[in-house]
Amino acid sequence: MAEQALEVGTPYGKVTIHHEVIAHIAARALEKVEGARPLKGSAGLMGFFGAEEGPRVVMAEGAVDVEIGIAVDYGYPVHEVAQGVQQAVRDDLVRLGGVQVRRVDVYVRKVLPPAETFVLEEEKGGENAGEP
Repeated sequence: MAEQALEVGTPYGKVTIHHEVIAHIAARALEKVEGARPLKGSAGLMGFFGAEEGPRVVMAEGAVDVEIGIAVDYGYPVHEVAQGVQQAVRDDLVRLGGVQVRRVDVYVRKVLPPAETFVLEEEKGGENAGEP
């Protein structure tokens, strides 16, 4: 199976960006949105170790489609958080990767109760612990 990569033309030649780089940029963009959290895997060996589910990137016709699953902290408007993730992912992929983004599909798969949000903040270092 051939590696998936996207070629971006520039005035100086072409740049090839591997799909994992695009997925990483999308995953990091999620961190910018207040109330949004990456999903932790829940099944199989990866779920046992608490691995994050990463964004899925589909490349077609010189552009990318991104699918990303998120959890939302309780108390935040789910639709606003999801739209914020869409915008952050699109902006970062255009700005950092120079890629054309056709669509960003966000799947809200979990709402984190306040107690779970507090535990996640403690793990991150306590910044804003307990705030919605």
